[in-house]
Amino acid sequence: MKNLSHICGLVLIFFLVTIPASAILSGTDIPLYSTSITEDESGNQFYSFSNGFAVDHNLILWETLLLERTLQTNITSTLWLMNLSDGKMQILATSPSPEHQHLFNTPFGIADGRVVWSEDFNIFVYNDTSQEAYALTTDGAGVDLSIQRENRDPVISGDRVVWAKRTLYPSNDFGIVLYNLTSQTLQELPVGPGRKSYPAIDGSRIVWSDKRKEPGGGDIYLFDIDRNEEIALCTAHDLQQYPRISGNYVVWEDLRDGNPAIYLYNLTSGTEHRISENNLMALASMPYLSGNYAVWTEYSVLDQTRDESRRIIVYNIITGETELLLPDTPQKVLWDFRDNRILYSDSDNTSLKEGYVHLYVIDAPAPDPLPVLTSPTSGVGNHTTPTEKPATMVPTREAPATAIPLALGCFCLLFWIRKHS
Repeated sequence: MKNLSHICGLVLIFFLVTIPASAILSGTDIPLYSTSITEDESGNQFYSFSNGFAVDHNLILWETLLLERTLQTNITSTLWLMNLSDGKMQILATSPSPEHQHLFNTPFGIADGRVVWSEDFNIFVYNDTSQEAYALTTDGAGVDLSIQRENRDPVISGDRVVWAKRTLYPSNDFGIVLYNLTSQTLQELPVGPGRKSYPAIDGSRIVWSDKRKEPGGGDIYLFDIDRNEEIALCTAHDLQQYPRISGNYVVWEDLRDGNPAIYLYNLTSGTEHRISENNLMALASMPYLSGNYAVWTEYSVLDQTRDESRRIIVYNIITGETELLLPDTPQKVLWDFRDNRILYSDSDNTSLKEGYVHLYVIDAPAPDPLPVLTSPTSGVGNHTTPTEKPATMVPTREAPATAIPLALGCFCLLFWIRKHS
Protein backbone atom coordinates (compact mmCIF):
# COMPACT_ATOMS: atom_id res chain seq x y z
CA MET A 1 0.00 0.00 0.00
CA LYS A 2 2.80 2.39 0.86
CA ASN A 3 4.44 1.88 -2.52
CA LEU A 4 1.13 2.43 -4.27
CA SER A 5 0.55 5.56 -2.24
CA HIS A 6 3.99 6.84 -3.20
CA ILE A 7 3.36 6.15 -6.91
CA CYS A 8 0.00 7.91 -6.82
CA GLY A 9 1.62 10.90 -5.17
CA LEU A 10 4.21 11.08 -7.93
CA VAL A 11 1.49 10.81 -10.59
CA LEU A 12 -0.45 13.61 -8.94
CA ILE A 13 2.63 15.84 -8.82
CA PHE A 14 3.34 15.03 -12.48
CA PHE A 15 -0.12 16.15 -13.60
CA LEU A 16 -0.07 19.27 -11.45
CA VAL A 17 3.37 20.25 -12.80
CA THR A 18 3.14 19.25 -16.44
CA ILE A 19 -0.40 20.27 -17.36
CA PRO A 20 -0.53 24.06 -17.42
CA ALA A 21 -3.80 25.89 -17.32
CA SER A 22 -4.52 27.79 -20.53
CA ALA A 23 -7.52 29.16 -22.37
CA ILE A 24 -8.37 27.91 -25.85
CA LEU A 25 -7.65 30.37 -28.66
CA SER A 26 -10.65 31.67 -30.58
CA GLY A 27 -10.36 32.01 -34.33
CA THR A 28 -10.94 30.46 -37.75
CA ASP A 29 -8.89 27.59 -39.18
CA ILE A 30 -8.44 27.69 -42.97
CA PRO A 31 -6.90 24.66 -44.75
CA LEU A 32 -4.83 25.72 -47.77
CA TYR A 33 -4.29 23.18 -50.54
CA SER A 34 -1.72 22.90 -53.32
CA THR A 35 -0.56 19.98 -55.45
CA SER A 36 2.99 21.29 -54.83
CA ILE A 37 2.72 20.79 -51.04
CA THR A 38 3.85 17.28 -50.18
CA GLU A 39 5.25 14.85 -47.67
CA ASP A 40 5.55 11.55 -49.52
CA GLU A 41 7.90 8.70 -48.61
CA SER A 42 6.02 5.99 -50.50
CA GLY A 43 8.03 6.14 -53.74
CA ASN A 44 10.58 3.43 -54.48
CA GLN A 45 12.98 5.72 -56.32
CA PHE A 46 12.22 9.17 -54.91
CA TYR A 47 10.67 10.78 -51.85
CA SER A 48 9.58 14.38 -51.44
CA PHE A 49 8.66 16.87 -48.75
CA SER A 50 7.86 20.56 -48.35
CA ASN A 51 9.26 22.92 -45.71
CA GLY A 52 10.29 26.53 -45.04
CA PHE A 53 6.72 27.87 -45.19
CA ALA A 54 6.31 31.62 -44.71
CA VAL A 55 3.36 34.01 -45.01
CA ASP A 56 3.03 37.71 -45.82
CA HIS A 57 -0.31 39.39 -46.53
CA ASN A 58 -1.93 37.23 -49.24
CA LEU A 59 1.22 35.32 -50.24
CA ILE A 60 2.53 31.97 -48.99
CA LEU A 61 6.06 30.80 -49.74
CA TRP A 62 7.62 27.35 -49.37
CA GLU A 63 10.23 24.94 -50.68
CA THR A 64 9.60 21.44 -52.04
CA LEU A 65 12.47 18.96 -52.27
CA LEU A 66 12.66 15.78 -54.34
CA LEU A 67 15.34 13.33 -53.20
CA GLU A 68 16.63 10.18 -54.88
CA ARG A 69 16.74 7.25 -52.44
CA THR A 70 19.84 5.57 -53.87
CA LEU A 71 21.84 8.79 -54.10
CA GLN A 72 21.01 11.19 -51.27
CA THR A 73 23.05 14.00 -52.86
CA ASN A 74 20.78 14.00 -55.92
CA ILE A 75 18.26 16.61 -54.76
CA THR A 76 15.95 18.92 -56.69
CA SER A 77 14.67 21.98 -54.83
CA THR A 78 11.87 24.30 -55.95
CA LEU A 79 10.71 27.56 -54.37
CA TRP A 80 6.94 28.10 -54.71
CA LEU A 81 4.82 31.22 -54.20
CA MET A 82 1.03 31.03 -53.93
CA ASN A 83 -1.34 34.01 -54.05
CA LEU A 84 -4.23 33.37 -51.66
CA SER A 85 -6.44 35.92 -53.43
CA ASP A 86 -6.70 33.97 -56.67
CA GLY A 87 -4.91 30.68 -55.92
CA LYS A 88 -2.30 31.28 -58.62
CA MET A 89 1.03 29.45 -58.24
CA GLN A 90 4.44 30.39 -59.54
CA ILE A 91 7.95 28.96 -59.34
CA LEU A 92 10.49 31.48 -58.06
CA ALA A 93 13.61 29.37 -58.49
CA THR A 94 14.69 25.78 -59.11
CA SER A 95 17.95 24.07 -58.25
CA PRO A 96 19.83 22.63 -59.98
CA SER A 97 19.35 24.95 -62.94
CA PRO A 98 21.59 27.29 -64.99
CA GLU A 99 20.85 30.09 -62.50
CA HIS A 100 20.97 28.06 -59.29
CA GLN A 101 23.44 25.24 -58.69
CA HIS A 102 23.06 24.81 -54.94
CA LEU A 103 20.32 24.05 -52.43
CA PHE A 104 18.26 26.86 -50.95
CA ASN A 105 18.75 27.40 -47.23
CA THR A 106 15.87 27.99 -44.83
CA PRO A 107 14.50 30.14 -43.34
CA PHE A 108 13.19 32.30 -46.16
CA GLY A 109 12.22 35.97 -45.81
CA ILE A 110 9.17 37.52 -47.47
CA ALA A 111 7.72 41.04 -47.39
CA ASP A 112 5.57 43.02 -49.83
CA GLY A 113 6.06 40.62 -52.72
CA ARG A 114 9.84 40.35 -52.26
CA VAL A 115 11.50 37.08 -51.21
CA VAL A 116 15.04 36.58 -49.89
CA TRP A 117 17.06 33.42 -49.26
CA SER A 118 20.63 32.18 -49.01
CA GLU A 119 22.25 29.76 -51.43
CA ASP A 120 25.88 28.60 -51.40
CA PHE A 121 26.57 31.30 -48.76
CA ASN A 122 25.23 34.07 -51.03
CA ILE A 123 22.02 36.11 -50.77
CA PHE A 124 19.33 36.08 -53.46
CA VAL A 125 16.19 38.18 -53.84
CA TYR A 126 13.03 37.72 -55.90
CA ASN A 127 10.93 40.73 -56.87
CA ASP A 128 7.27 39.93 -57.51
CA THR A 129 6.82 43.14 -59.54
CA SER A 130 9.57 42.38 -62.05
CA GLN A 131 9.20 38.61 -61.55
CA GLU A 132 12.93 38.03 -61.53
CA ALA A 133 15.45 36.62 -59.08
CA TYR A 134 19.01 37.86 -58.78
CA ALA A 135 22.02 37.65 -56.45
CA LEU A 136 22.73 40.42 -53.96
CA THR A 137 26.16 38.97 -53.11
CA THR A 138 28.82 36.98 -54.94
CA ASP A 139 31.55 36.74 -52.28
CA GLY A 140 30.04 33.90 -50.24
CA ALA A 141 31.86 31.04 -51.93
CA GLY A 142 35.01 30.55 -53.95
CA VAL A 143 38.50 29.14 -53.98
CA ASP A 144 40.24 32.26 -52.67
CA LEU A 145 39.64 32.28 -48.89
CA SER A 146 41.18 35.75 -48.58
CA ILE A 147 38.08 37.31 -50.18
CA GLN A 148 35.42 34.73 -49.29
CA ARG A 149 32.75 35.99 -46.85
CA GLU A 150 29.86 33.72 -45.93
CA ASN A 151 26.37 35.28 -46.01
CA ARG A 152 23.46 33.75 -44.08
CA ASP A 153 20.10 34.26 -42.29
CA PRO A 154 18.57 36.93 -44.60
CA VAL A 155 15.40 38.80 -43.54
CA ILE A 156 13.47 41.60 -45.23
CA SER A 157 11.26 44.53 -44.21
CA GLY A 158 10.01 46.86 -46.94
CA ASP A 159 12.98 47.61 -49.21
CA ARG A 160 15.59 46.69 -46.56
CA VAL A 161 17.35 43.33 -46.55
CA VAL A 162 19.47 42.35 -43.53
CA TRP A 163 21.71 39.32 -43.01
CA ALA A 164 24.72 38.04 -41.08
CA LYS A 165 28.05 38.27 -42.94
CA ARG A 166 31.35 36.66 -41.97
CA THR A 167 34.38 38.89 -41.63
CA LEU A 168 37.49 38.12 -43.65
CA TYR A 169 39.33 34.81 -43.17
CA PRO A 170 40.62 33.46 -40.78
CA SER A 171 38.16 35.20 -38.44
CA ASN A 172 34.99 33.38 -37.37
CA ASP A 173 33.22 36.63 -36.50
CA PHE A 174 29.98 37.58 -38.24
CA GLY A 175 28.74 41.14 -38.63
CA ILE A 176 25.33 42.52 -39.63
CA VAL A 177 24.85 44.08 -43.07
CA LEU A 178 21.99 46.09 -44.55
CA TYR A 179 21.09 46.33 -48.23
CA ASN A 180 18.65 48.95 -49.50
CA LEU A 181 16.86 47.61 -52.60
CA THR A 182 15.71 51.09 -53.65
CA SER A 183 19.08 52.84 -53.52
CA GLN A 184 21.02 49.58 -54.18
CA THR A 185 23.49 50.39 -51.41
CA LEU A 186 25.17 48.01 -48.96
CA GLN A 187 26.04 49.07 -45.42
CA GLU A 188 28.00 47.10 -42.82
CA LEU A 189 26.59 48.14 -39.45
CA PRO A 190 29.05 49.26 -36.72
CA VAL A 191 28.14 46.47 -34.28
CA GLY A 192 31.53 45.48 -32.88
CA PRO A 193 33.38 42.13 -32.87
CA GLY A 194 31.98 38.66 -32.20
CA ARG A 195 29.64 36.27 -33.95
CA LYS A 196 26.18 37.60 -34.82
CA SER A 197 23.27 35.41 -35.91
CA TYR A 198 19.50 35.25 -36.42
CA PRO A 199 18.87 38.89 -37.32
CA ALA A 200 15.31 40.23 -37.51
CA ILE A 201 14.08 43.61 -38.75
CA ASP A 202 11.00 45.75 -38.38
CA GLY A 203 11.14 49.15 -40.06
CA SER A 204 14.35 50.88 -38.96
CA ARG A 205 15.20 48.52 -36.11
CA ILE A 206 17.29 45.37 -36.30
CA VAL A 207 17.80 42.77 -33.55
CA TRP A 208 20.11 39.76 -33.41
CA SER A 209 21.86 37.25 -31.13
CA ASP A 210 25.44 38.31 -30.29
CA LYS A 211 28.38 36.34 -28.83
CA ARG A 212 30.84 39.22 -28.35
CA LYS A 213 30.76 39.01 -24.52
CA GLU A 214 29.84 35.35 -24.10
CA PRO A 215 31.25 33.11 -26.88
CA GLY A 216 29.57 30.06 -25.36
CA GLY A 217 26.24 31.84 -25.04
CA GLY A 218 24.61 34.81 -26.72
CA ASP A 219 23.01 38.16 -25.95
CA ILE A 220 20.30 40.23 -27.65
CA TYR A 221 21.26 43.54 -29.29
CA LEU A 222 19.33 46.17 -31.22
CA PHE A 223 20.52 48.62 -33.88
CA ASP A 224 18.45 51.67 -34.85
CA ILE A 225 19.23 52.53 -38.49
CA ASP A 226 17.78 56.03 -38.33
CA ARG A 227 19.81 56.98 -35.24
CA ASN A 228 22.89 54.89 -36.14
CA GLU A 229 22.78 53.59 -32.56
CA GLU A 230 23.37 50.15 -31.03
CA ILE A 231 21.73 49.08 -27.73
CA ALA A 232 22.22 45.95 -25.62
CA LEU A 233 18.75 44.66 -24.74
CA CYS A 234 19.70 41.53 -22.81
CA THR A 235 23.11 40.35 -21.55
CA ALA A 236 21.87 37.70 -19.11
CA HIS A 237 24.06 34.63 -18.68
CA ASP A 238 23.77 31.63 -21.03
CA LEU A 239 22.19 31.69 -24.49
CA GLN A 240 19.59 34.09 -25.87
CA GLN A 241 18.69 33.44 -29.51
CA TYR A 242 16.02 33.65 -32.25
CA PRO A 243 14.96 37.26 -31.53
CA ARG A 244 11.94 38.82 -33.24
CA ILE A 245 10.85 42.45 -33.26
CA SER A 246 7.50 44.10 -33.95
CA GLY A 247 6.79 47.71 -33.08
CA ASN A 248 7.98 48.38 -29.53
CA TYR A 249 8.34 44.72 -28.52
CA VAL A 250 11.09 42.13 -28.87
CA VAL A 251 10.87 38.42 -28.01
CA TRP A 252 13.51 35.69 -27.97
CA GLU A 253 14.29 32.16 -26.78
CA ASP A 254 16.25 32.20 -23.52
CA LEU A 255 18.21 29.48 -21.67
CA ARG A 256 19.14 31.44 -18.53
CA ASP A 257 16.71 29.37 -16.43
CA GLY A 258 17.95 26.00 -17.72
CA ASN A 259 15.20 24.85 -20.07
CA PRO A 260 14.47 27.10 -23.06
CA ALA A 261 11.89 29.80 -22.27
CA ILE A 262 10.42 32.84 -24.05
CA TYR A 263 11.14 36.39 -22.85
CA LEU A 264 9.48 39.65 -23.90
CA TYR A 265 11.20 43.06 -23.92
CA ASN A 266 9.27 46.34 -23.91
CA LEU A 267 11.25 49.05 -25.71
CA THR A 268 9.08 51.77 -24.23
CA SER A 269 9.78 50.89 -20.60
CA GLY A 270 13.14 49.15 -21.09
CA THR A 271 11.91 46.12 -19.11
CA GLU A 272 11.73 42.42 -19.81
CA HIS A 273 9.93 39.44 -18.31
CA ARG A 274 9.36 35.77 -19.01
CA ILE A 275 6.10 35.07 -20.84
CA SER A 276 6.29 31.29 -21.32
CA GLU A 277 5.10 28.89 -18.62
CA ASN A 278 7.48 28.82 -15.62
CA ASN A 279 7.43 25.04 -15.61
CA LEU A 280 10.36 22.67 -15.12
CA MET A 281 8.67 20.12 -17.38
CA ALA A 282 8.09 22.46 -20.35
CA LEU A 283 10.39 23.56 -23.18
CA ALA A 284 9.46 26.68 -25.17
CA SER A 285 11.25 27.55 -28.40
CA MET A 286 11.35 29.56 -31.64
CA PRO A 287 9.05 32.52 -30.93
CA TYR A 288 7.29 34.65 -33.52
CA LEU A 289 6.02 38.19 -32.93
CA SER A 290 3.54 40.38 -34.76
CA GLY A 291 1.51 43.26 -33.40
CA ASN A 292 0.17 42.42 -29.94
CA TYR A 293 0.77 38.66 -30.09
CA ALA A 294 3.74 36.34 -29.53
CA VAL A 295 3.51 32.73 -30.71
CA TRP A 296 5.84 29.81 -30.01
CA THR A 297 6.09 26.01 -29.82
CA GLU A 298 6.09 24.17 -26.51
CA TYR A 299 7.13 20.58 -25.72
CA SER A 300 7.28 18.34 -22.67
CA VAL A 301 10.78 17.71 -21.32
CA LEU A 302 9.84 14.00 -21.17
CA ASP A 303 9.16 13.90 -24.92
CA GLN A 304 12.51 13.01 -26.47
CA THR A 305 11.14 13.15 -30.03
CA ARG A 306 9.43 16.54 -29.47
CA ASP A 307 6.50 15.21 -31.48
CA GLU A 308 3.89 13.72 -29.16
CA SER A 309 3.62 16.72 -26.82
CA ARG A 310 4.21 19.50 -29.35
CA ARG A 311 1.68 22.34 -29.20
CA ILE A 312 1.41 25.99 -30.26
CA ILE A 313 1.10 28.71 -27.60
CA VAL A 314 -0.31 32.20 -28.26
CA TYR A 315 0.41 35.08 -25.84
CA ASN A 316 -1.59 38.31 -25.88
CA ILE A 317 0.81 41.09 -24.88
CA ILE A 318 -1.94 43.54 -23.98
CA THR A 319 -4.01 41.23 -21.74
CA GLY A 320 -1.24 38.88 -20.61
CA GLU A 321 -3.40 35.86 -21.49
CA THR A 322 -1.82 32.62 -22.73
CA GLU A 323 -3.95 30.51 -25.06
CA LEU A 324 -3.63 27.17 -26.87
CA LEU A 325 -4.08 26.75 -30.60
CA LEU A 326 -6.53 23.86 -31.22
CA PRO A 327 -5.47 21.65 -28.27
CA ASP A 328 -7.51 18.67 -29.56
CA THR A 329 -5.13 18.27 -32.50
CA PRO A 330 -1.57 17.92 -31.15
CA GLN A 331 1.72 17.56 -33.06
CA LYS A 332 1.24 20.75 -35.08
CA VAL A 333 4.30 22.37 -36.67
CA LEU A 334 4.49 26.17 -36.39
CA TRP A 335 5.88 27.74 -39.57
CA ASP A 336 5.18 31.47 -39.36
CA PHE A 337 3.03 34.15 -37.77
CA ARG A 338 2.04 37.49 -39.28
CA ASP A 339 -0.84 39.95 -38.80
CA ASN A 340 -2.94 37.75 -36.45
CA ARG A 341 -2.50 34.75 -38.79
CA ILE A 342 -0.73 31.56 -37.72
CA LEU A 343 0.70 29.37 -40.48
CA TYR A 344 1.10 25.75 -39.37
CA SER A 345 0.89 22.16 -40.58
CA ASP A 346 -1.10 19.37 -38.96
CA SER A 347 0.10 15.76 -38.92
CA ASP A 348 -3.42 14.37 -38.43
CA ASN A 349 -5.98 16.62 -40.10
CA THR A 350 -5.58 17.69 -43.76
CA SER A 351 -1.81 17.30 -43.48
CA LEU A 352 1.20 17.91 -45.70
CA LYS A 353 0.78 14.35 -46.96
CA GLU A 354 -2.57 15.41 -48.39
CA GLY A 355 -1.22 18.70 -49.79
CA TYR A 356 -2.35 21.05 -47.00
CA VAL A 357 -1.03 23.69 -44.66
CA HIS A 358 -3.29 25.64 -42.31
CA LEU A 359 -3.82 29.36 -41.79
CA TYR A 360 -5.41 30.11 -38.42
CA VAL A 361 -6.89 33.62 -38.18
CA ILE A 362 -7.16 34.87 -34.60
CA ASP A 363 -10.49 36.44 -33.63
CA ALA A 364 -9.10 39.92 -33.05
CA PRO A 365 -8.95 43.10 -35.11
CA ALA A 366 -5.65 43.68 -36.88
CA PRO A 367 -3.49 45.73 -34.51
CA ASP A 368 -3.14 49.44 -35.12
CA PRO A 369 0.38 50.63 -35.94
CA LEU A 370 2.29 50.94 -32.70
CA PRO A 371 3.98 54.27 -31.87
CA VAL A 372 7.67 54.12 -32.72
CA LEU A 373 10.12 55.62 -30.26
CA THR A 374 12.75 58.02 -31.49
CA SER A 375 15.19 56.46 -29.04
CA PRO A 376 14.67 52.93 -27.64
CA THR A 377 15.27 52.61 -23.92
CA SER A 378 18.40 50.66 -23.07
CA GLY A 379 18.00 47.44 -21.16
CA VAL A 380 21.09 48.01 -19.02
CA GLY A 381 20.31 47.11 -15.42
CA ASN A 382 17.25 45.04 -16.32
CA HIS A 383 18.64 42.01 -18.07
CA THR A 384 20.55 39.91 -15.55
CA THR A 385 17.33 38.77 -13.85
CA PRO A 386 13.76 38.90 -15.14
CA THR A 387 11.79 41.93 -14.04
CA GLU A 388 8.43 41.67 -12.34
CA LYS A 389 5.44 41.61 -14.64
CA PRO A 390 3.26 44.72 -14.58
CA ALA A 391 -0.11 44.17 -12.96
CA THR A 392 -1.88 44.45 -16.31
CA MET A 393 0.27 41.67 -17.77
CA VAL A 394 -0.65 38.90 -15.30
CA PRO A 395 -2.05 35.96 -17.31
CA THR A 396 -5.60 34.82 -16.65
CA ARG A 397 -6.16 31.20 -17.58
CA GLU A 398 -8.68 28.40 -17.48
CA ALA A 399 -7.78 24.86 -16.50
CA PRO A 400 -8.19 22.32 -19.31
CA ALA A 401 -10.95 19.80 -18.71
CA THR A 402 -8.59 16.81 -18.76
CA ALA A 403 -6.42 18.04 -15.90
CA ILE A 404 -9.20 18.45 -13.33
CA PRO A 405 -10.60 14.87 -13.32
CA LEU A 406 -7.11 13.39 -13.35
CA ALA A 407 -6.10 15.42 -10.32
CA LEU A 408 -9.36 14.60 -8.47
CA GLY A 409 -8.92 10.94 -9.25
CA CYS A 410 -5.42 10.93 -7.78
CA PHE A 411 -6.66 12.72 -4.64
CA CYS A 412 -9.50 10.20 -4.16
CA LEU A 413 -7.19 7.24 -4.66
CA LEU A 414 -4.69 8.64 -2.16
CA PHE A 415 -7.48 9.19 0.38
CA TRP A 416 -8.74 5.59 -0.09
CA ILE A 417 -5.25 4.11 0.31
CA ARG A 418 -4.55 6.05 3.49
CA LYS A 419 -7.94 5.03 4.96
CA HIS A 420 -7.40 1.29 4.31
CA SER A 421 -3.67 1.06 5.11
